[in-house]
Amino acid sequence: MEGSANVHRKNKRKKVLLISVAMLALLLIIALALAPKIVRNCLNKNGAEISGRTLSIEKIRYNYFTSSLRVYNAKMYEQNGTDIFVGFDSLLVNLKPLRLLKHEFHVQQFQVVNPNTRILQNDTIFNFTDLIEFFDTEEHAEKDTTKSRSYKLNLNQIEIKKGQLSYTDQQLDHTIGMENISFLIPQIYWGGAESTADVAFNIGEGGSISSSFDYNSQTHEYSGEADFRNLDLKIVLPYIQQYMNFSDIEGLLDADIFFNGLASDLNEFTLNGKAYVNDLVLDDQNSQKVLGVKHAEADLKTMKPLLFKAELGMIRLDQPYMNLVLIDSVFNLENLIAEQDEEQEANQQEEASTPYDVFVNNFVIDSGLIDFSDQRLQEVFNYELSAVHVDMDSISLTSDLLEITTTMKLNKRGNLEANLGVNPHDPFNHIELNYVLSDFQLPDVNIYSKHYMGLPILFGEMYYVNKTAIIDRQLESSNELVIRNVEMGRKTGGLYDIPIKLALFILKDINGDVKLDIPVSGDLSDPKTNVGQIVWNTFKGFMFKIVASPFKALGNLLGAQPEEIEEITLVYSDTTLTGKQRRSLDLLLELEELKPELAIELQYLNDRKLERIDAASQIVQEAYKDEHDKNPLKHQKDYLKYLQNESGRDSLVIQDYERLLALDTAKDSVIQFREKQRLTMVKDYLLTLNDSTSIRVLDYDPDNVLNIGSRPRFAISYKLAEDVETQNP
Repeated sequence: MEGSANVHRKNKRKKVLLISVAMLALLLIIALALAPKIVRNCLNKNGAEISGRTLSIEKIRYNYFTSSLRVYNAKMYEQNGTDIFVGFDSLLVNLKPLRLLKHEFHVQQFQVVNPNTRILQNDTIFNFTDLIEFFDTEEHAEKDTTKSRSYKLNLNQIEIKKGQLSYTDQQLDHTIGMENISFLIPQIYWGGAESTADVAFNIGEGGSISSSFDYNSQTHEYSGEADFRNLDLKIVLPYIQQYMNFSDIEGLLDADIFFNGLASDLNEFTLNGKAYVNDLVLDDQNSQKVLGVKHAEADLKTMKPLLFKAELGMIRLDQPYMNLVLIDSVFNLENLIAEQDEEQEANQQEEASTPYDVFVNNFVIDSGLIDFSDQRLQEVFNYELSAVHVDMDSISLTSDLLEITTTMKLNKRGNLEANLGVNPHDPFNHIELNYVLSDFQLPDVNIYSKHYMGLPILFGEMYYVNKTAIIDRQLESSNELVIRNVEMGRKTGGLYDIPIKLALFILKDINGDVKLDIPVSGDLSDPKTNVGQIVWNTFKGFMFKIVASPFKALGNLLGAQPEEIEEITLVYSDTTLTGKQRRSLDLLLELEELKPELAIELQYLNDRKLERIDAASQIVQEAYKDEHDKNPLKHQKDYLKYLQNESGRDSLVIQDYERLLALDTAKDSVIQFREKQRLTMVKDYLLTLNDSTSIRVLDYDPDNVLNIGSRPRFAISYKLAEDVETQNP
């Protein structure tokens, strides 16, 4: 019986133990089953104390057999507790906990579906700054000073599906959205093996980005690629607007960028690749297109950003466009420059203190177009520079000489070819410019001609060769112009009274061409010196010089000496024209045929006081001849005695006796007769050779100061026929 009782007691204790174990197992199962919910409730209730932000998790599931954790519809809120900072639809983490025994943290799979993150920035403060501060200020357990074995990191099948990320710069009120962020990283193994990551996502509605990344944790070498496709450039507008006041930007960016480097040496970070921009348009504040390019591409050979070095193969702009408007002496592009505060200027100066060493193998502009408009005048001046081609080789920001070759069409008709060498750091220290204008149509600049000189340009074209050098701020420039078939209208007003029309008429050769060679020089050491003013003053002085002394130019046209068409001189006794005088008149008649637009005038000049002496000699000598029938010049002694007897004086010279004896009325009569004869013989000669000549012979003008000290002569002047008609209707 006692044995049976012992067995019964043993069975009873066994049964209790089994029940207890079963109960414990049940409680453990229940605890394990309820643990995810408990954790979820704890996180939802105490999220702010645990993470610094309010949390919201709909469901947590954990598979103890596969060590798989699933989290559904989780959110972390902003500080205000209302707006979502980060969230996702589902999270899957598949662990292998037994690997921890081998000091390896192993994740078999990590997947996030529909993650959504919002980044806000205000100046230097982000919407996650408080989280960083929260965890930084937590009290941490004392570090274990004993040396522990490091863990390896083995992450596999890291995947994000259909993620969304938005970044907002609150100061600029600008948001960049990235959608459909999807990537799969097969493995990241921190402990020797190479790791590869592939990323792909869309940016809002304007393009996509894909990237791959390879890393070797043993050699610390990394490399990768980033591909941009149809990236809408509107996302960079707010950043451009910090420097330029553009109202809008359009255009798409494609780029293939490769990078590599060494994690242990950041200076080895290197970029290379190609970038393309299509249909770029920049609008000003009036929504007018001011800059643009149909297609642009850049070939980045190598770039080390941290060493401030870059080498580019070719930069090419196809069909670039510029709308250049001059308003109140300021170009529209200057007005687009945003004002900078002192802090921004200081930052820019600091950035500029370490200049980039940039080298470009080739820079090309093809089929460019510049629309130029000058709105300073009463009438708007519009001009088009098209088919612009620019070619530059071996460009370096550290070089002391840039060489540029360019060609373009001028208002669809003229041509420009230019070669420029310039020191980009100090242009006035070294410039070499050579250019040629051909088929330049002068009526294209008619508005300027009317505004400044009051002369409309009806016809004409120009060929112009310029060679300019500025060395050590000393300007030397040669300017050779050939102007063909120029015709200008009547002068009406104008800011400057420059006789350019008369000068051009004078300079026209037998073919109607005007050939000019105008050298320009100046010292640019004075910062107030204006190159344009030097050129303008030289040109203006040249025009006045031609008009004031046209005889060399006209003499070249006639094959004559300048003095032959400058004046016709006479002696008091001339009663007929000499051969020299007739030649001068013949040349004037020839010139009239060659240049009918010129009015030729012969102004008779004479100092009558000087001629009174000669007139007195004639009167007294003729009286002596009549009385003594002798030539006074051959019988000077008898003539002197005659003068002494007639005057009742002695000790005078012959001229004094003659002046004393001749009556003033007689002298004036002789002078008037002589002058009439001189005028008549010149007029008659001209009319005899050309009865329709328009050469004017002007009578004596007693108020003309040129009479003073002058022997009898005809001063020849040249004017525009239309001006003479206006003065003498």
